[in-house]
Amino acid sequence: MEQGSDQAPHAKLVLSFGELVLRSVPIGKPSISIGRRPHNDIALDDLTVSGEHALITTADGERSIRDLNSRNGTMVNGLAIQSRRLEHADLIEIGIYRLRYLVERRGVAVARAPASSAYLQWLTGEDPGREQSIDRPIVSVSGGNQVAVVSRRKAGYFITHLEGLSFPLVNGESIGLVSRPLADGDLIELSGTMLRFRLRMVTTREESR
Repeated sequence: MEQGSDQAPHAKLVLSFGELVLRSVPIGKPSISIGRRPHNDIALDDLTVSGEHALITTADGERSIRDLNSRNGTMVNGLAIQSRRLEHADLIEIGIYRLRYLVERRGVAVARAPASSAYLQWLTGEDPGREQSIDRPIVSVSGGNQVAVVSRRKAGYFITHLEGLSFPLVNGESIGLVSRPLADGDLIELSGTMLRFRLRMVTTREESR
């Protein structure tokens, strides 16, 4: 039985410019180079991008991004980085381009929430690193002039818009007026403030005997 799928789940980068999605790039090899020069795996033809700008590597089942001393730097979830481990839904900004890192996990049967506990982790804003437990059926969360609620239901955890002129974003997509289910690792954006939704759970695997 192959172990590669467990150690390095299938992942891809969704490349966009502004609101325009340009293409999806599967991560199918140990390293992916990003830069302006055409020999890069992801060539970004703009002067805001250095010739060899950043490198994404896979090792021990984890993927990381490293800035290659580029002129304009590399941002992940709004923060400048030199090197950082990537997590599902991370938003990478290189020059005028954005790359959304998405992971597809297979073969795991997840226990139904709320047979688990959940929390929100602030990535940017006034208090990065702060955590807020989802320890009540409904918890409000705010960022800038936006307010949303995270609710715990039999089917899992959901986020819903409450106040503000714009809607919350989950993994870069507006949730609109409907409740949007949340999965472990989802990236929530409220008026530029980035939060990570996290689950602490006992994962059950169904094995055929």
